[in-house]
Amino acid sequence: MSGTDINGKKILFFSPAFFNYEKLIAEKMRDMGMEVDMYDVRSVTRPFERAMLKVLPDIYKKKSIGYYEDIINRNKMKNYDYILIVKCDMTPICILERFRTEYPKAKLCLYLWDSVKNIPGVIEKFKYFDTLHSFDLGDCEKYPILKFRPLFFADQFRKESKTSDDYKYDISFLGTIHSDRYAVIKQVQQIAQEQGLQCYWFLYLQSKFIFYFYKLTKREFIDVSKDIFSYDKMSVSDIARIVDNSRIILDIQHPNQTGLTIRTIEMVGMNKKLITTNESIKQYDFYNDNNVAVINRDYVKLPLKFLTKPYIPLTDEVYEKYSLKRWIIEVLN
Repeated sequence: MSGTDINGKKILFFSPAFFNYEKLIAEKMRDMGMEVDMYDVRSVTRPFERAMLKVLPDIYKKKSIGYYEDIINRNKMKNYDYILIVKCDMTPICILERFRTEYPKAKLCLYLWDSVKNIPGVIEKFKYFDTLHSFDLGDCEKYPILKFRPLFFADQFRKESKTSDDYKYDISFLGTIHSDRYAVIKQVQQIAQEQGLQCYWFLYLQSKFIFYFYKLTKREFIDVSKDIFSYDKMSVSDIARIVDNSRIILDIQHPNQTGLTIRTIEMVGMNKKLITTNESIKQYDFYNDNNVAVINRDYVKLPLKFLTKPYIPLTDEVYEKYSLKRWIIEVLN
């Protein structure tokens, strides 16, 4: 399949809200000539509800059925060519069956940008899809029905590598605080301070409720003020601006994931150096130890010589493989 093959096609697109990346996907599909109807894959969006969803995955099942039935009723007369669902954590099986009945022409496509172990019940949904892709190489090896397709960089992150050495920040981190991320960040901050490095930290929490929950449950939060965190998301353009002004970006994947975060792939688009906790990055075709340094999340040691190594650009073929356009073409194929 090529970009021209999907020109004029109709797609029903479901995705979690994730720093507006779902909107970038929809916009790119429209740029490629598709007619797109986009909805949140989740029937609940508030932080407390999402926290409850992780503990009791079936608690909102009735609400989700009503939510999806309303979407189907609003789009009953549309003859979709594709239905693309990202993550599928709140899409009931009875709705997947309805999609087959209501839109018999549509190809059902699943993309997992989280690991299977983090999406309760998703394995039982595999049989309802025509194409299944995952960003997690380990999951693809464990479940052969899943095809491996890493995440993407949006056009906002398409940038030539800098020829000068003029950076505002030596190391930057921009992301959501979860799992042990802040514990790792505190280690990096201490080393950076000792070495006199200039750093930028954007530490996002979904709400102050999450902060106080972590304050009670995570040791690294005991002596931390809520004011060091941001409770408003940063725009994609602002993220790209900070990344462009940074020599190196710090990436800390969820400890239950082997798949590469979207921040990692964006560094491919920006021709940017990366320090990451994700050992599996060494299996990817863009890996080069001149551009990527892997650290131990439990005992962080910053490879200081890595800071001064020049970035080595990738081949055009490898570079374009991780673009959003290629991602759309592959997940619908």
